[in-house]
Parts: sequence; C-alpha cells; structure tokens
Amino acid sequence: MSVEDQKSKRIDDFWDISDLVPRKSRSFGVARSTEPMELHVPAAQQPKRTESDGDSETLIKRYIPPHSGERLTTAEQFDVCGEYRPADSLIHRVVLKKWKCSYHYYNEFLRDALRYRAVRGEPCEYVPFFSYVPQYNQLNSEQLAYYFWFRENVRAQRFIKTDYSYVLLYVYELMNLGEQLDVKESQRSLMSLWNAYHTAFPAIEGKLADWICDFSLIHRLPPPDNTGMEIIQRVMALKEYYIAMPRNDIEGGAHTLLRFCTSYDFHTSKFFKEHATLFETHIFEAVMQAVRYYSSEGRLLSKVAFDDCRIVRDAYAGALCVAQQKYRIEVEYCSFSRSNELRFLVGDIVKYAENKLRSYLGIKSKMTVYAVPTDLKSVLNAYFAEALPTKRVARAVKEPQAYEALYDLPKKPFSLRDAAQIEAESWSTTRDLIEAFEERSEVEEPQVVAEPAVVPIMDAEPVITGENDLKSALGEWREAVCRLLAGDAGAIAEAARQAGKMPESLVDEINEIAFDAIGDMLIEETDGGYQVVEDYRTLVE
Repeated sequence: MSVEDQKSKRIDDFWDISDLVPRKSRSFGVARSTEPMELHVPAAQQPKRTESDGDSETLIKRYIPPHSGERLTTAEQFDVCGEYRPADSLIHRVVLKKWKCSYHYYNEFLRDALRYRAVRGEPCEYVPFFSYVPQYNQLNSEQLAYYFWFRENVRAQRFIKTDYSYVLLYVYELMNLGEQLDVKESQRSLMSLWNAYHTAFPAIEGKLADWICDFSLIHRLPPPDNTGMEIIQRVMALKEYYIAMPRNDIEGGAHTLLRFCTSYDFHTSKFFKEHATLFETHIFEAVMQAVRYYSSEGRLLSKVAFDDCRIVRDAYAGALCVAQQKYRIEVEYCSFSRSNELRFLVGDIVKYAENKLRSYLGIKSKMTVYAVPTDLKSVLNAYFAEALPTKRVARAVKEPQAYEALYDLPKKPFSLRDAAQIEAESWSTTRDLIEAFEERSEVEEPQVVAEPAVVPIMDAEPVITGENDLKSALGEWREAVCRLLAGDAGAIAEAARQAGKMPESLVDEINEIAFDAIGDMLIEETDGGYQVVEDYRTLVE
C-alpha cells in the first residue's frame, strides 16, 4: 500500500465510530413448541426415593398451552351473587354478577377512605385542586383540609365553592366505601351532588347520573327521594330506573305516560293555547281511563302485552372503583324510552281525545288515529259523552251593519185594496208594453250590415274569482291536492314526507288556506283516508 493510500485510509478511519458503539449480543428467534416436553433428571441429581415412590426414573412433564386455546364462555367468567325484583318500578328483574378474577391496584385508595371517613372538616380557605383521577395521596395538607371542609358542608346540605376534582373525589369515596356507610344516606348525598354541581361541572352530569343508578341497583335501593325531573331528562342509559310506578296509582301512571311515553304531545297543538284548560283536563282524564282499563289487580298496564327490554352494564364505568364494588349488572325492564308500540298507543289515545274536543268545539279538521282498539274507543266515548255537554259551543254571530236597515222593505199591514191597486197597475203596464211592440213591428227598419270592428289585442288582466284565489293560494300544495282528487290516496302522505311534516299537520295547513280563500275546509277525513270535499272539486280540477 502506498503512502498516499495509507494516509487516505487514516482519514476515513477517523469518521468510523463503529468501534465506539457497544457490541450487542445476537439473538435468534426460536419457535415456541406447544407440545409436552419430557425432562429427564440424571440419577446423580435425583432426590432420595422412598418406598412409596413409583417408577425408578423421575419424569417431569411441562405443558405450554397454545395461544389459540378456547376462551371461557360468558357464563364461566362470572359468578351470580344476587338477584331481586324491585317493587313499584319499571325495573322488573336485576341480576348482580362478579368476575372470577380480581385486581388490587385501588386498595390503597380504599384504605385511605376508611381512615379518613370519620374526620370532621374545619373552616378553611378555598384551595384549588385538579386531577383527572383524584385520590387522597395527590392532595397536599391544605387541599386535604379543604376537602374535609367541603365534605362536611355537603353532609349538611350546604354547597360551597369547590372544584370538579373535589366533587369527583367525594363521589369515589361514597361509591367505594359502599356498605361501610349508610347506603341510603350515601345515595342521597350522591343525588345532592348532582343537583348542586351538574350545571357548574357539565363533565360530571351524565357519568354521575349513571353511577347513582348503579349504586342504587347494587344496594337494592329505590330512586332517591330528592330526585328531580332534570336528571331524568339528562340520563341516557336507563332513565326508567328514576321513574316510579306505584301499584294502584292510576293518576301517577297517567302523568308518567304523558310525560315520558307518548309519540304526540298535545301541548304542541295549534288549538291548545286558546283552549288550554279544556285540553289539560279532558286529555289527562282520557289517559287515566285508558290506564284504568288496561290495569288489573293493582298492576298498571298489566293487560298490555309488551316484551321487556334487557340491558347489561358494568357498574361504575369510567370511575375509580375497587374490586369489591365492581359488578356486572343485568337488568330486565319495561322501556318507556324505547318501546315504540307503547309510545304509539299512548300517542293515538291522546289524538283520539283531542279529536273529541275538536268536534265539541266545532273544528272540522281531525287527526288520523291508527292504534286505538275498538273496545277502548267505547270506554273513551262513554267518558266524553258524560263529561262534555251535548250542545256544541255556538260560533259567534256576526252583528248586522247599520246601513243594511236601509234595504229592508217597509212594514205595513196586509190590505185587499192595496193588492187590487197593484194588480190594476200591473195590467196597465202590460197593455202599454204590448202596444209599443206592435207599433215597432209595423215599421220596417233597414237592415244594416255592420262590418266587424277591428279590436286591438291587448294584454288584459284575468278576472280574479274564488277558483283563481284558491288555486294561487294553495301554491306548492296544489299538486298534492290535484293528485288526491285524481284518486291517489297517498298524495298527502307523500307531500308531507317530502316537507318533513305529519300528514295531519299538512291537511290542517291546506284547510286553513281554503278557509281564507273560500271560507270553508277543502279536505276532509273519511274511513278510507283523506278526500277533497265534493262541493269544491271543480275549483281544483
């Protein structure tokens, strides 16, 4: 190698740092065997044997289970630890299960909760605190003192300034201590925390509502007595838990159905505002009649055969929870929020009752009713026949104008002399007319052939008639009315679907347009569906 080559090599070696990097031992992957392996221990290393030992050679078998082994079934993963049927509730059956495996990584939190549960809080200044998963060991001395003071106030139903993490820590404490405390009082405290802080801390709104339900189902508690309507509207998973259905409470059952389980809200009717008292009274009474009819032996709606819904949920999902309080909950319940059959039935009962009120008020438009059975209609008809007077409310009579009196004939007594005079004058007028026509026929008048006059063609405005007013007023609905007139029974339903409306609402809107244009309704409801009123068919043909 020349001198130049050696010099060039030394320069290249300066940049080579491979010698400075630590050497790594090479390892090659070996496929793991899933077959049994036999390990033979040499005789010199074998332990001393006794007479009770078997073969002279020790054989140790080791089995490595394959990764593709069969998984345990759901039934094998859980142990049933409780089952009960709540009373006076839409929840019909609750089954509590525990996992066969356990964990211990929240036990320190539980030990701290047991140690601090009897500590009384003393007044102190507010100290901020934040943690995604708050625990006692994350608090310094000032924060721990304020937590005790916050907890002391909540127990006394006083709700002072606090942080989301303080609220969450107290929630975790109540849930994890469980029966170490009075569970009824813990449930009330959890509900109070939701009522007081769900607006200030929206992050806890939905989670705490579900955790209160889990806590109550695990400890077999009815809904807390400080439950408000607001939490029922917010909760998504199992709001039926918060809805009580006491036995024999027909009035309470009717209120519950109208509030949570109807496909039609009569408060949205365009006639409700003017007749609010009448609607509130008689529609509620009609629903009570239906609840009473479908109930027996104190069980509300026992004659209505709807299948129960079933939900399976893990208790305290997303919360800090020790293994002792972690359950799998299976619930069978009557769903007010998901039972479409019951919702449609109650909605049609409300519509049927409103149609009765409309007839009583003289309103011609009616809503379509599908699901009310004939026997229930008889019950409702009997109620309205007794509750409402037979005479309909008369419409307001238009008072005559003062100038109309000038067109009235004079009032005078009947007289034969006046009648004879009128007859004589009539005959005299007749003779004069006959003589005038006879004289005119004797004179031959020259026939003048008039040339047709050339009339310039001008754009004349069309004469506005009731027909034109109606056609122009119908606007976008004119095509649907024409299709209905031609025999297309689904024209109204199709037009309503395209406009995002109910068919009943569209019919009411068309009839209002007709009232403004011709003074009467245009579409009426029959047993076969909707049809155009016979008197006005020519206006839209």
